[in-house]
Amino acid sequence: MSATGAGTGTGAVAAAEPRDAGSTGGRPPATDLTPIDPPAWLQAVIDDPDPAAAATRMWAGVVHAPVIGPMRSTGGRGVHEVTFLWRDPRPTLDVLVHINGVTDARRDDLAHALLERIPGTDIWHRTYLLPADGTWGYRFVAEEVLPGGGSSREGWMAVHRAGRVDPLNKRRQPHAHGSHSSVLVMPGAYQHPAWEGAGTVDSVGSEASGPAPDGRPSAETWILAEADGRERRVRRAVVGSGRRTLVLLDGEMWQSLGVLDALAAAGVDVEVLIVESGSMERRGEDMPRPERAAGVVDAVLRRRASEVGEPREAADVVVAGQSYTGLAAAATVLLRPDLAREAIVQSGSFWYAEGGEMRRDNPEPGDLVQRVRSGELRADGLRFRLQAGTDEGAMAELAAHFHDAARAAGADVSLEIVAGGHDYAWWKHHLLRVVVGS
Repeated sequence: MSATGAGTGTGAVAAAEPRDAGSTGGRPPATDLTPIDPPAWLQAVIDDPDPAAAATRMWAGVVHAPVIGPMRSTGGRGVHEVTFLWRDPRPTLDVLVHINGVTDARRDDLAHALLERIPGTDIWHRTYLLPADGTWGYRFVAEEVLPGGGSSREGWMAVHRAGRVDPLNKRRQPHAHGSHSSVLVMPGAYQHPAWEGAGTVDSVGSEASGPAPDGRPSAETWILAEADGRERRVRRAVVGSGRRTLVLLDGEMWQSLGVLDALAAAGVDVEVLIVESGSMERRGEDMPRPERAAGVVDAVLRRRASEVGEPREAADVVVAGQSYTGLAAAATVLLRPDLAREAIVQSGSFWYAEGGEMRRDNPEPGDLVQRVRSGELRADGLRFRLQAGTDEGAMAELAAHFHDAARAAGADVSLEIVAGGHDYAWWKHHLLRVVVGS
C-alpha cells in the first residue's frame, strides 16, 4: 500500500527517445479504463467482519495514492494495477475519477469511471490496468449528483470545473481551466529531472524586470500593441548563452509551470520568448488560423530585434506549442520560414478546418494538412518535431497525416506517440527533452 503514485521515470529514458511513428510506424493503443477486481490488500478490507476498523488500519498504511502494484504484461505491453482512492463517509455520493483523455474517451457512459464504496466505511475505490509508461493529469468529482455529463460539451465542461485534486497525491500542476490537477506518473514514464521543484517559487509571474532571486534567469516584460487595439504580453529571458531562440506559445501556462526554472536546471543555452495567448476566446480566434498565428510570431520577433538590436537568423529560431498553439507553431514555420525553420508541435490541432466542427476526435485532416498535401505550402529545409498522446482521440492519427504530408513536401520530420492525454503532465517533460537535445 505504500507504493507511490509518482514514478521516477528512471530506466525509461532510452525507451522514450523519439521513434518515427508516421504512417509506417507502430503506435501504442489508447488506454483502456475497464475496471478490474481490487487488489488483495483492499479485498481484505471488503471481506473483514469489521470493515470500519479494517478501513482505519488501511488508511493508516496508505502513504501515497493512487496505489501502483507490480508490473505485469498484457498483450505484450507492460501494465500496472493502479488503485484510485477517495475518502468520504457520505454513502450517497457519485465519485468520478477524471483521467485526462482516458475518461473523456467514454464520457457518454461514465459507469467505468465511478468509484465504488466499501459498505460501512469511508473508502471509495476503483482499480484499473494502466500502461507502465503513462503520465496523466487527473481529478476527482465527488458530488451527490454529478454536474453536467458527457452528452454535451457544456455538460462535460461542468465536470471539468467541478474537479478536485487528490489529497493523497502531492504531485500537482496548474489546470488550464483553473485550479490544479493531480498527476499520475507511472514507474516507466519519461520524466525530465529538470522539472523537479520547478515552479515552486514564482520566478516569472511578476511583471517586474531585473535580476531574479536565487540565480534564476532574469526576465523582462514587453507589451505588444496589436492591430485590433488589444495588447499581448511577452516575457523574454536568456538562459545560459542564449545561442538559440525558443518562442514558447501559451505563455500563461508555461509561466505557471515554472518553465524558466526547468530550463535553467537543464543547463540549456537558449533565449526564451514566452508569448501569452490572452483569454481562451482570443486564443481560439488567433492560434488555429495560420496567417494570424504567424503574424503574432512575426510581431514578437520584430519586437525582440528592436529591443536586442539585431534580428535572429531563422535557422536559430524554434517555435513550440500545444493543441491550437501546436498548430500555430507548425503553420508559422510553413508560412514564414524567414522567421523560424523548426517547430516543436505537441498534440497539434491538425483537425482544424475553418467553419468546421471544433472537436479533436474529428478524424478528418484539416486545412493546414490539405494545404501541404496540395503543394500550396512547401517544407524544404524545415524541421518538425511532432508528438501526440495515446489518449487524445484522433490526434495521433492526424499528426501522422501531417507527418506524411510534410515529409513528402521536403521536411525533416519525426513523430513520437506518448502514453498520455491532452496534457501538460507529459508535454512539459517531452518538450524539455527535445529542447535539450536540439
